[in-house]
Amino acid sequence: MNYTSILKAIQQKGGTVNVMDLLGLEATKFDEGFHFATNLQSLNYVKLVDSNYNRNQIIVELTSVGAETLKE
Repeated sequence: MNYTSILKAIQQKGGTVNVMDLLGLEATKFDEGFHFATNLQSLNYVKLVDSNYNRNQIIVELTSVGAETLKE
């Protein structure tokens, strides 16, 4: 999967975002958002900073690997 557009959106928002807001997901899709965030983390594109189901937040921060991917 090509994550370039997602990484660009994270970078444009300052490097730290709520994945649920970025993807436009409701709390009922929290597992889907968490799975997406962990996939990005497994590729070292982001670091998972915080997650909270009750607040519908999955906060990730762009890593240097993710930023370098955008330069390619």
